Amino acid sequence: MNWKAWFMLVRPFTLIAPFMAIMFGCLLQLAVYNETQIFWQNFSTILLASFALASAQAVGQIMNQIEDIEIDRVNGKSYRPIASGEISEEKAQGVAWFFAIFSILIGFAINIYYGFFMVAFLLAGVLYNIEPFRLKKRLWLNTTSLAISRGLLPLPAAWSIFGNVGDATPWLIGSIMAIWVLAWQNTKDINDIEGDKKFGIVTPAVYHGLKTLSWIIAFLSFLSFFLLAVYLKAGLLPSNMAALFILAIPTLWMIYKMFRMDISKISLENNDLWAAFYLTLAGFYIIAATAYLIHPYITLFS
Repeated sequence: MNWKAWFMLVRPFTLIAPFMAIMFGCLLQLAVYNETQIFWQNFSTILLASFALASAQAVGQIMNQIEDIEIDRVNGKSYRPIASGEISEEKAQGVAWFFAIFSILIGFAINIYYGFFMVAFLLAGVLYNIEPFRLKKRLWLNTTSLAISRGLLPLPAAWSIFGNVGDATPWLIGSIMAIWVLAWQNTKDINDIEGDKKFGIVTPAVYHGLKTLSWIIAFLSFLSFFLLAVYLKAGLLPSNMAALFILAIPTLWMIYKMFRMDISKISLENNDLWAAFYLTLAGFYIIAATAYLIHPYITLFS
């Protein structure tokens, strides 16, 4: 059995951010509630919850490959295990069902709110990939749907495990991330313009072209951090969330590369901006949680 092909089927690099969303999202929520002592006591639950969201993301990645076999071949992605024929569509569907069932069972085993979040993430994968919805081919509905599922919802999902999902904090931070994801999710389509055009997939990269898209991405990036500033100024988020401005540094670097068209393919699968997108996305959760954890010590010594 070719274990590498099965490993690559789920596109593991894309699972880092959702895994971190739950792991560090729970840590953030517990820090806000001054209950960090229960993190290690409930670590097995948090770990399973993290795998559940990563599994829901994996389902979407597999569905995307099943639906886009010919597009992947035109776009030079014959290294993907379904496009290359290393894994059949039927077997890939079986794996997707396994991850979907795992995600739902773990979700509802934790609590009803987290279970419904898992259903929502799985539905997002269906709506994005499957006809008659196939949001992937519909201009800006494609990236907006991903901005909701990958930007807005993960932190409230993490919050629902031990906290009150109605709290404003995860939704406010999630809204900032949603706009940022709306901008940078487009990096996955930069190398796919030829195949997407041929098969009627109207992504922003196809419709606007990379030059105009660069300006749109820059504007949305500014808007996300402007929204953070508004929330801080209005007192809707605590001052320690200003630490999220650190992520403006990699964002500016990404904008610089985008305008220069300095976009390199990498062995991971896509391009360097796509990799930076996923790493920076994970950074939102890590920095938010860290800012809350170290804030009491900064206050103590100030």
